[in-house]
Amino acid sequence: MISSLKSIFDLAKRRAIFVSPHKLAVYHWQKGDLGSSYLFDTNNEGKAYFEKYLVETQKIPTYIMVDMFEEEFRRDTVPHVFGSDRSAIIERKKARLFRDTPYYHYRIQGREEEGRKDDQIMLSAITNPKPITIWVDLLKNHQIPLVGIYSISILTESILKLLPDTVENNLIVSLQSISGLRQTFITKGQLRVSRLIQMPRYGTEPYGPHIKDEVDKIKRYLNSVRLVPTDIDEGSSFNTYFILSGDVLEEVRNEYKEISTAGIRFVDINELLSKSGCSSTVSSTFSDKFFIHHLLKNSPQNVYAQSTDRKYNTMLNMRIAMLTCSILMIISSMAWSGYTFMQGISNRQNTLAAKNKSDFYAARYQIAREGLPRTPVDAADLKTAVELIDNLQTYKTTPLEMVQLISAAMNRYTSIKLGNFSWVASADPNINLGSASTTTSNQGVIGFSNVSTQQEQYEYYQVAVVDAEISPFDGNYRRAISLINEYAEIIRNQTDVYDVSIISLPLDVSSNASMSGNTSSVQREAKFSIRVVLGVNNEV
Repeated sequence: MISSLKSIFDLAKRRAIFVSPHKLAVYHWQKGDLGSSYLFDTNNEGKAYFEKYLVETQKIPTYIMVDMFEEEFRRDTVPHVFGSDRSAIIERKKARLFRDTPYYHYRIQGREEEGRKDDQIMLSAITNPKPITIWVDLLKNHQIPLVGIYSISILTESILKLLPDTVENNLIVSLQSISGLRQTFITKGQLRVSRLIQMPRYGTEPYGPHIKDEVDKIKRYLNSVRLVPTDIDEGSSFNTYFILSGDVLEEVRNEYKEISTAGIRFVDINELLSKSGCSSTVSSTFSDKFFIHHLLKNSPQNVYAQSTDRKYNTMLNMRIAMLTCSILMIISSMAWSGYTFMQGISNRQNTLAAKNKSDFYAARYQIAREGLPRTPVDAADLKTAVELIDNLQTYKTTPLEMVQLISAAMNRYTSIKLGNFSWVASADPNINLGSASTTTSNQGVIGFSNVSTQQEQYEYYQVAVVDAEISPFDGNYRRAISLINEYAEIIRNQTDVYDVSIISLPLDVSSNASMSGNTSSVQREAKFSIRVVLGVNNEV
């Protein structure tokens, strides 16, 4: 019947299946408009042909639109709750109103103005699911992605924007080739009542009188249930739209020719097709093609299909999403690879330019070096000598601070006379002034102490040995030694004095010294030596 190449999926292609109690029509969407269409009976022979059609065509996304007598609408109220509470309430109402069908739907249509302000909902269902289940099962058996199940009555709400001069209350009348006359009443943009009437076979008798008679009936019904007040002004608050074309449209015009046409709007189907973007036209009076075009172009949200019915469509969407992500990742990877490749080329060019500059300046340096006079010392040794001189200039020192320290203490004792002064600057506070490279622990016999560099850190130390005597000396050694101790203590208490030790005294008072002399002789000298260590933090 139909032969075509099979593909994994085609985003541009889709189709709609129009289901009625007696016929099934298939419409294809290609290149942004309706393409080929096929018609099947709802008997076993038609089912077999339809299954063969599914085998020979691509597995493209499929929409089902129904127009049946068994579609019911109930308006009710539920408490203003959300989530699982609302779902539980809706399920209970569905079980009470539409017990034997999986095809039901509800919509919130506002809230009551008084009392608890409950939500107003519209529940709809296809009470006889068998005519739909047959075709849905075939789609599932052949793994056809089902997008959703819709009805013309609910779809009619969305075409209001295409109709001229819409008001608060609108009655929309359309004629479908395989179902019949559909009358849908919409108030304030929301569906309230929809009714399907079976018509005589087209061409056997005029449709005009039948359509006018059915419209009068539904208007009387709307008045009886007070959906529309009896004194309503047609044309200002109530419009009736006849969506027809060809001979039937003219027949309906003639029926209203001799009565007031206030609120009556005759809308040609081809005008609506043009407004909706369809490039083709219809010659028949039926609006099937307009509703199918509107459905496939806008792809509204699913109404009646269950999640199990839409399994393959969900898988298709996931596959499309994964492929889209893969393509985006490939494009991103290619872009990043191109960027890094260009960066690599740029870095290599910069490296080559830097190497050329380095070689150029190295050659110029070599030429300039060859032109210099030869020196007996290597350049590295000259650099070391210059750095050494800089260090010596940075850390040079003089005995001035030590001399000032010794002199300040002597000013207090006029009898102490300086004999000799030895001085050195070193990083070792225990340095022996007799040899700068060695240290000793027995530099004198009296009061010498080895000091530790761990007690307090200085940058370096000034070490001095002061040889002095007491003059005049009257021979009183006790008083002389006391004077020397006081002198040493004064120096010890000065700032930054690290250590003071008495090296020698006028009289050796150690335990292993021997005493000799006579009472007739008097010693006229009282010489002594003191070692002073001065810590220096920074002296530039």
